Amino acid sequence: MKPEYIIIHHSLTKDSKTVSWDAIRNYHTKTLGWNDIGYHYGIELVGDHYEVLKGRFDNEQGAHARGVNHLSLGICFVGNFDVTPVPKAQWDLGVQLVRSLCEIIDIPWYKVYDHHFFASYKSCPGKLFDITAFKAAIKGAT
Repeated sequence: MKPEYIIIHHSLTKDSKTVSWDAIRNYHTKTLGWNDIGYHYGIELVGDHYEVLKGRFDNEQGAHARGVNHLSLGICFVGNFDVTPVPKAQWDLGVQLVRSLCEIIDIPWYKVYDHHFFASYKSCPGKLFDITAFKAAIKGAT
């Protein structure tokens, strides 16, 4: 798989400040029966700092955006951004991660989308996640 897009998600759950990533992986594998977590990367608060956590390999098809899984990397910000804004440290780490992936894989900044773009019935990555500002931050940093 050669990704053409990066798709931004939120977990729609409160970040527990522990490794919620494992709970998401367990839900995807044990409840949904998938072979792994659906996303390629996660960003969450672990203890007192945000970390980038690895999911599927970058050349492996994800399970995060129906119809474009074979063309995209999925990045999940752990949190519910329908009810709270994205914390600045998490946002900044997300910008850094996506900018890096765009450079390494040669994906232009304008091919970064919110999940809502591909699934209009969802608010993902949340009503309080400004994808336009996020893309501007990626573009401004490149």
